Amino acid sequence: MSLEHIDQATEVFRRFLKEQDLKVTRQREILLRRIFEREEHFSAAQLEDRVKGDGISKATIYRTLQLLVECGLVNEVALEDDRRYYEHVFGHDPHDHIVCLDCKKVFEFDGTELLRVEAELAAKLGFAPESHRLRIEARCEKFRRDGQCDRDEIKLI
Repeated sequence: MSLEHIDQATEVFRRFLKEQDLKVTRQREILLRRIFEREEHFSAAQLEDRVKGDGISKATIYRTLQLLVECGLVNEVALEDDRRYYEHVFGHDPHDHIVCLDCKKVFEFDGTELLRVEAELAAKLGFAPESHRLRIEARCEKFRRDGQCDRDEIKLI
C-alpha cells in the first residue's frame, strides 16, 4: 500500500471523525496506518500485537475498529465461526470470500457481478442496498483430491 493511499484513507477518517464530533487522536491515526500498511485479513488481537509499545489500549483498538467500519474504510469479515477478522477496503475493488471448511484457507473473488445482482434484486423489491456479506463455505481442491489438508502450512490470507 502506497503512502499516498494511506494518506488518502487518513483524510477520509479525519473527515468522518469531525462529522461525528470525535477527536482525531494520535492513537487512532497509528491504528489506521498499521491496518493499511499490510494487505491481509487481521483480528483485533493481531492488531493489538502490531501496536504494542505505542501506548494504545485494547478498548481504543476495539472502538477505533468500529469507527473504521462505520466510515467504510474497513470491513468486518466472518472468516471462522467464532472469530471476527477485518480488512481494509478503501480503494479496493469489491470482493467476497470462500473459505475451506477443513484447512480454513480463505480465497477472495471478484464481487462486481454480485453487486449488480444485489442492486437489481433490491430495486425489484423496493430496497436500497447499503452493504452485504457473503462467505461461501466449501472444501478446497487439495481436500477433494487428497482427502486432507495440511493445516500447518496454510494460513489465512
